[in-house]
Amino acid sequence: MIIPFKTSEHGQDEYIICLRSPMTVAELRERMLQRAKVSQGSYAYQLIDNLHAQIFIRSLDLKADYAIYFAREYASFFDYLRRRERLPLEIVARLAEAFDMSIGMYYYKLGYAFLTDTYGLEFLTRLVEDMPQGELS
Repeated sequence: MIIPFKTSEHGQDEYIICLRSPMTVAELRERMLQRAKVSQGSYAYQLIDNLHAQIFIRSLDLKADYAIYFAREYASFFDYLRRRERLPLEIVARLAEAFDMSIGMYYYKLGYAFLTDTYGLEFLTRLVEDMPQGELS
């Protein structure tokens, strides 16, 4: 599940990407590159590889951050999301629904302009979300 929202400060698009599949970061990288249908060594390959790194290596995994550093400081994960991360209530409510099904919740602040608005959400969904077999077009 990918939850898009805009920050109130600058109106910038941000995403929280909730991974459901138990796969490693390396496996997810390979899946993203395969779904993007890019040739190794090409500019497009580097772009998708960098996008993967920005989301799943450099972005904050909210679940892991809470469990490792803040579980004692905040009464609940959702209290942490509201008070520490200052996420809007509607986003916290959606994360509450996905919490038990997600192995990671990555808070991604855009680094690429082409990922804004509807196109950005559709593009990320095609690269990251779990899809039924045969739907990898």
